[in-house]
Order: sequence, then structure tokens, then C-alpha cells
Amino acid sequence: MLRRLFGRKEEPPPRRAAHAWELRSGDFVKFGFVAPHGLSQAELQVVSVHAVELGGSGKIRRVLGLGGGRELWRDERGALAVALEIQRPTVERLFDLDEFARLFDSDEPPNLTLNRRRELPELEGWTAPVYRQEAALQAYRHEGDPGSATKLRGGEEFDHYRLVGDRRRFAVEVAVFDGGRTDVALVALASESIVEEIWAA
Repeated sequence: MLRRLFGRKEEPPPRRAAHAWELRSGDFVKFGFVAPHGLSQAELQVVSVHAVELGGSGKIRRVLGLGGGRELWRDERGALAVALEIQRPTVERLFDLDEFARLFDSDEPPNLTLNRRRELPELEGWTAPVYRQEAALQAYRHEGDPGSATKLRGGEEFDHYRLVGDRRRFAVEVAVFDGGRTDVALVALASESIVEEIWAA
């Protein structure tokens, strides 16, 4: 009664996140022992959220940036996708560059098979022996959280390439932007059980 008289509002209950899909910028996630190398028992904060529109079809991927070139999203098949950006020297150690460059050959149909040259100890749990190309399409990166009421911003266009391992546990995704900037990411696909805990900010 007194609160109503003096215009005081009750504090809303604290936000809870029950699933990794519900994480927002500022939240924290902890991975279990079964996570890929470098993520086992790691506690990471969500530092950004953006959207990727694949193929201009309105299909939106909500991407959580975890810092250090790591990202998290829900795969189109419902799996948890954890991505790790790698640089050119690592790409050269993993794959034959001439074979890798065939991804960008517009004269070839998008059906490249790419073999891993060797398994790197520091990338244990991140790669497959063989990848097969699954997609080559235009995509758009939008700033902002597609899960919120705020309007998405931007719409930076890029060429998106995706290769998937035979057992669909691993993928390689490549983004080529205007000006030639090329981002390469290794993707581990797993169930949400690799996430041990999450905390809402």
C-alpha cells in the first residue's frame, strides 16, 4: 500500500537463462570437460551478439561472440555450434592451400572434397579428416541481437562457404568480404550437454 502511495515500483525478478540459446551480451557460459581443446572447463563471457542472414532468404543465424575469435550459435539441425577463427598459417598447416583455394573457383560446382593434412594437437576436438562442401552462397552480417526488439543494423554482404565432416560433427566456414578479407573458422557441432553452466548478467 505504501509503495503504491509513494510511487515506488517493485523490482522485476532477475532474468534467468535456461539454455545456451537464451544467452545475451554480458552473460557467462562455462563449458564441460567434453568441450573441444581450449574450451574444456573454460568460463567465457558473451561480449557481442550479431545476426547472419544466409542466402538472402530471411533465414537468420543468431551468433554470440565469446571473444578470442570464438563464437556460438544454434545450427540449422538444432546442434550447438562452437566456432574458432583461425589464421592463414594454421590453414596452411591443416589443408593444402591449392585445394582450399578451389572453394573460390566460380567455374567449379560447389562440391569440393577437402582432406585434412594432419591433426594438430592444439586443435584437438576441432577438426575432421575429410570435409565435403555443402554451401556457397551470399550472406549478410547485421549488427544487433535478432532475439531482441531492437532493429538490426548494417547488412554487410559477404560470400559464405561451408564444408562439413562426414559424421556432421565438424565444419569449416569461410567468409569473404569486399576488399578480399577472408575469415576462416573451425566449427565443432555438439549437443548442448557440452555447456556445464550459464549465468545471466
